Parts: sequence; structure tokens; C-alpha cells
Amino acid sequence: MHLPAPTSLDDLRADGALLQADVDATWVGVMGRVEGLEYTEDTARVHTRGGHRDLATTEVARIIDAQWVWSQEYEPDIPELHSPQPPSDELLRAARTLHGNVPVFLAPFPDGQRVVAVDFRPSPGPVRSALTLGLAQLPADLDARRALLSFAAARGLGVKETPETVEFSDGTTVTLHDARPAAVSGGLRMADVLADALYFSAEHQLLFEGRFPDGRVSLDIATGRATVDGLINAGAVIVATVTGDTWTWGWADPHLPPSPAANLRRFGLDHGILDLVRPRIPARAELVDLCKPVLDMWTHARVRLNAETEAIVLLSAPELSLPGPQAPTTQQAVTVTLGTVVPAGVDKQRARAAYAQRRGISLPPAAR
Repeated sequence: MHLPAPTSLDDLRADGALLQADVDATWVGVMGRVEGLEYTEDTARVHTRGGHRDLATTEVARIIDAQWVWSQEYEPDIPELHSPQPPSDELLRAARTLHGNVPVFLAPFPDGQRVVAVDFRPSPGPVRSALTLGLAQLPADLDARRALLSFAAARGLGVKETPETVEFSDGTTVTLHDARPAAVSGGLRMADVLADALYFSAEHQLLFEGRFPDGRVSLDIATGRATVDGLINAGAVIVATVTGDTWTWGWADPHLPPSPAANLRRFGLDHGILDLVRPRIPARAELVDLCKPVLDMWTHARVRLNAETEAIVLLSAPELSLPGPQAPTTQQAVTVTLGTVVPAGVDKQRARAAYAQRRGISLPPAAR
């Protein structure tokens, strides 16, 4: 494994991106809710609900008159490290890389601000969870392979690369699609979850659209309830909001209250499904089915919140449950449901097996 020396600010950012995400997660776990920070020349006092903790600091730079001026010389031959610059988050991230990926904060001083690195160096988290969290936060403009190689070097891991994967010597594999990280091995794949949802979701939607062809859903966001056509009252979870072509997960939308949608992120972290952990992703039709087996809610609706944004809502109510296996309508509904088009990459046999199990029925052999 060879990691070339950084030649740009983006290289420095990529080199620290995954390691910094791991440090930040530990910081939150150790510190809890930070209620304030105080600074002296060489110490940061971190105030939390449980008291305070003093941590040594190192001055990285000074910001005076809207100019970032480094406080020491750095070896990489990168122009931004050797001349004053407008302050930016990119400089802050690069500064973290240069100082071992510790937290870096802006401290107020009479003449402006000091950029200080805080001596917080926790033990690294498990490789798989650190990769999942870090890759989900990795900016799209950074070189993902470089970030992975830098992570491996810091963790002392060997690496084997293929066009679609980066395999670590501990057995963890990161899959890439179009050079972007898609999944971390060790859990269910997205295609597995979609297979498990496919037919059971499809039959629920057939029932919903048959019983409520108008499908007018009124949401009470604060209580997590909805009414359908003014006739039934249902539990409602907003799993995402869609504005234009952007899908924002419900757990990441600052306009929504906490809800069971947070379990989607937990599931993504547990299984290495990065699209469940990224706050915003391009909207795709299959994403709603990805949510259903995780939350065990099988009916969905789209509800307009305003002129620009729709909510993707999962609904649950007795009236939305499928009739039992012996009901007179079940055989016909199953036959229609099995005509659902299976998306590319989804295992049809797995989908049929999951449907039969959830539905409590036996299925005829699949047509070849």
C-alpha cells in the first residue's frame, strides 16, 4: 500500500476525514452535551452537564481581520499552508489532519480568534463502525480511495484494491459504485433488505390504493398520527422529506421532531448501509421500501408539506393490515403481487421466500 504525500488541501482533508469522524463520535460519547468552552493560553475547559474537564491546547493559527494566519510552519508543499488565507471549514479540517485529527476549535481573544487543537486522543473505535460513520460523512468532492488508504495506514491495516472494492486485512471490505463508497461489509446488503420488502410492500400498497383510491392523508407531525380520507386514524412516521431531487432522511431534517425514523440510521450503522446514514442523498423510488422492514410498517404515502417539499410517510392501522392467508381475496392478491417487477440486483428467490414467510403462505414454483 502506497499513500502519496498530500499535494493539496483536498488531499489533507481526505487523509483525515475518516479518522476525524471516529474521534468526533468518541468526543460526543465521552463529553455528552457540551454546554460551554473556556480558553486560556494553553488550556480548554470543557463544561458539560456533569461538570468540566480541562484539556491541553496547541495554537494552530490566528484569525485576525478575516485572515487565517498559520502559527507554525508545516512540511507539505501546499500553498494554503504557507500564506494567509480567508478562513474556511476546509482549512479547519486540514488543520485537524496536521495535528493528529484531534478536535480543533475557534477560541475568542481580544484581537480576533485563535484556532486551537485540543489534546483529545481517544482509543480508536472498531474498524467497521468507524468506516461506516466516516464514509457516510465523507464529502463528495474528496477522493474516497485516498481517505480509505489513509485510514488503513493510521490503523496499521493492509489493503487490497479492486476496481469496485477496498479490502482491509482485518476482513472488512468497502464496496464502491462509481468511485463513491456504497457499503461496508459485515451486515445485510441494501439489496437484501429490498428483497425482503419487495412483495410484502407491494401487496400493502395494492390494498391501500384499492380501499382508499383518493388516498388523502392529513398529518399531525407533532403526535405522529395521520388520518386517511378522514375515515381512519393511523400511526405515521415521516421517514424522509423530498425537495426537488434531494431525499433528506427524517432523522436528519431539522424541521421534524424526534421519531422512530432514527432507527433507520441505527440500522444503517449496524449493517454498513451508507445511504441510510448519509443525511441527504439523491431521491430514488426504492428508498421507501428500504425503510419498511426496518420499521415494520408496510404502507406508504406521499404528503405535500409545502410548495417545494413532500413528506414520505409510513402508515400503520388495523384497516391497513393484509387479510389472512385463508381470506377469499388473498389468492388473487398474491397472484397480482407476484407480478411486481423485480429491480435489478434484487434476488427474486430471496424476495419470494421472504414474502411467503411474512404472508404465511406457500408459493407456487417461480416461472423460469
